[in-house]
Amino acid sequence: MSLQKFRNEYLETLLQFLWREWTALGVSGQEHVELHHVIDPEALLLFTCSLGRYDQRLFDEVMDWLTKNGSFLNIQRMKNILQQEAFGGGEVLSAVADWLSQYGKPMKWKSLAKLEYERKKAQPLFYLADGRSLPIPTDYEETFLEHGFKRSSLRPRGYSQAFPAGEVQCLLLKLRALFSVNARCDVMTYLALNGTGYPREVARELYYSQKAIHDLMTEMACSGMVFSSRSGRARIFRISDDSLPFLTNGTESTGWINWPILLSTAEAIWKMTEELHTTTLDPAVENSEILLTTKPLLERFTRCRWAPAIQFSQPMQGLAKLEAFKGAFETVVT
Repeated sequence: MSLQKFRNEYLETLLQFLWREWTALGVSGQEHVELHHVIDPEALLLFTCSLGRYDQRLFDEVMDWLTKNGSFLNIQRMKNILQQEAFGGGEVLSAVADWLSQYGKPMKWKSLAKLEYERKKAQPLFYLADGRSLPIPTDYEETFLEHGFKRSSLRPRGYSQAFPAGEVQCLLLKLRALFSVNARCDVMTYLALNGTGYPREVARELYYSQKAIHDLMTEMACSGMVFSSRSGRARIFRISDDSLPFLTNGTESTGWINWPILLSTAEAIWKMTEELHTTTLDPAVENSEILLTTKPLLERFTRCRWAPAIQFSQPMQGLAKLEAFKGAFETVVT
């Protein structure tokens, strides 16, 4: 397989994933596919701000969905993820937030809209599937243009639906709708999917400070729905068995997945692939570049408990490693 062929197939895989996830949340445009995992809306939006640029229809349907459901996203958590993970869509996210500040709750999005990035010459927001810039008419969307992106005027169609609260993929959004957007909902989701958790572990997986999560979980243990016990010097928490049916509607999910790690890894591999496929490097140099870039990414990915095992033969060529990750990604998300 050539890098060009892998690049095209990988892009198709990532865009299909985005359509499945957003459609499952209520975005209009494609047939609904049953999911068995809980969606992380913050990580999904960050990923969309990069890969969604290769499909304008998808991007604009997501914007439409956000005008209806954006109040259930956790802005502080999104900032925390953006600071800790290597997502490249921060500049686009700032423009998205600025545009969304015109709808519903403007102050919710203003802090994201004010994120500082180096101002560059305005560039097209969208790309064609082959990587070329999508031609744009002259009726630019002013809000995006102020953030350095040229795109056509954006007018929400109003076709997106409220998220389907009874579906397993919407567990986190359902809890936020019921109890407000806060870290408690995130902790409840983690415990429901993972079974147990230490405050340090939960804080790391959810992208909050350890002290904040420790104090919060200690309070939650007073509810009778969350139990705690000593495990050595640390305290471990779990949700009572009686509470689980209320949270999960009695349906099973694939368990806890750290979506920021998965999607930032997928994005980093995409970025490398997109940069390399346009060059005319010697095959040996290209292979070396792939191996050098993917080594820390795949080492971190394979350390995650939820990640499928990737069989690496030694020595393995760069393209084979990319294929191995693509297969692992498809296993996790389907």
